[in-house]
Amino acid sequence: MSASLRRYLPALVLFLALVLRVWGLAWGLPDSTHSFSYHPDESMVLGAALVHEGQSLLDTHFYNYGSLVTMTDRFVFLATGIGHATIPSASHLLMARLITVLYGVGTCALLLILGKRLKKPGVGLLAATLYATAPLAVQHGHFATVDVPATFWVTASLFCALTQPRLFLCGLFAGLAAATKYNAGLVLLAGVTAWWLSEKRTIKPLALLLSATLLGFLVGCPGMLINFPTFWQQLTAELRHSRNPDEYFVGQLAALYWPTLGLLFALASPLWVVGLGRALAVRGRTEVILLAFVLPYLLLICVSANQYTRYALPILPALCWLIGSLPRKLSPLIAIGGALSLAFSVALCSVMAGSDPRDEAAVFLKQKGVASVGFARGPWYWSPPLHPILTAPIPTAARRAANSSETLRLFAVPEGRDWDPSLLQATQPDAVALSEIEYTTAVRTKNPQALAYLAALTSRYPNKTVFAHPLPVLGARDYAGLPCQPLPIDMIYPNQAVVIFTK
Repeated sequence: MSASLRRYLPALVLFLALVLRVWGLAWGLPDSTHSFSYHPDESMVLGAALVHEGQSLLDTHFYNYGSLVTMTDRFVFLATGIGHATIPSASHLLMARLITVLYGVGTCALLLILGKRLKKPGVGLLAATLYATAPLAVQHGHFATVDVPATFWVTASLFCALTQPRLFLCGLFAGLAAATKYNAGLVLLAGVTAWWLSEKRTIKPLALLLSATLLGFLVGCPGMLINFPTFWQQLTAELRHSRNPDEYFVGQLAALYWPTLGLLFALASPLWVVGLGRALAVRGRTEVILLAFVLPYLLLICVSANQYTRYALPILPALCWLIGSLPRKLSPLIAIGGALSLAFSVALCSVMAGSDPRDEAAVFLKQKGVASVGFARGPWYWSPPLHPILTAPIPTAARRAANSSETLRLFAVPEGRDWDPSLLQATQPDAVALSEIEYTTAVRTKNPQALAYLAALTSRYPNKTVFAHPLPVLGARDYAGLPCQPLPIDMIYPNQAVVIFTK
């Protein structure tokens, strides 16, 4: 490889990261058919970022996640003159997504600089390339959510722990990571390990690290001081949620999910296992500091009752570094893994840049002239946009909107009656809309209530119209007559299949 080409490789990696994250960035933007994003978390984060009358600028009233991303969005909106609004518009969402893009590309830049600082430019270049193309990082690099920004601050903290170390900045960035997503604060363990491995293991540097962490958290999440009752109530509610599985994960074991499918989908390569094993065997300074964060964080998500793949994002840069540190004799395997990762990411971007099956299903129902539509659950963000408020971040608001619909009668499912076959007989809608997010786990785990509902549904509504754009590299399998993509639940948000049943 020529010296001139080698000089431009870092810029090419950053450009690749940018292109993959901008491609399909307009997916699911609010329009006349749906007033909110098709990603429910985006609407919650952005809704809290808007300034309402009488509200303190530093109090978001939303602390299920740390408020750093929400505060950043808020001040950017205010600076551009769109901070005061009732609900987030397409402009709000697109601007916030661009901020996420910058965080994603910035994480790649940190890995490149880390390689230079540690005098391992090849490892840094390879790690940055792997993160630039990692399917999970690419897909969630499109969303105005907290995961990619938290990953950036985690990487910044690791950077400071691995170079020098700069304990004040290490702690400050760890605090900002926690202020973005609470469990990302575990990266503080890397800073503590860097202090422990230092020549002068005195109390003063450790105190500086811990105080800087607290400072970073309070800067990013001042609501803990301004509105502690709301902060504590929502924080504890999030902790309870982590212990109670969502309906998507019934019958699955998280402790086995992450070492097998979870990180395989995140990186499109099992080489992270080899990289982790080598780090445990070598136990050099860099490896020990990275492991001090990666292993406890991996244990934390393994004991969580839910297996959203995005939970793995904060450890991806560290895993990419460990893969990039593997011996050169494994370069062909790393290259194959990188090619698979890029192909997977290109497929994810291509479906985000195309039409959404929900929109296609809504057009079909309107053209067919049906007077009423029923649902198995909800309706909510997963349903065709037959009313602008169905994508509201609060499911009860979506149900109320459905029940108040006048132009098209929508039969919302009462709370506690999901997959209830008797509702089909009671309401007798002209059509029934069913989405992949609703049924995929139910049919895979053979949920008896869901299977009974599907049997009654196909008996009364024998005609089935499928709207689906499965990933070109994976396709979809048929479960109980329904298309199911072999993807984690939070990776089918942008291209879930929708099936319409009619008589």
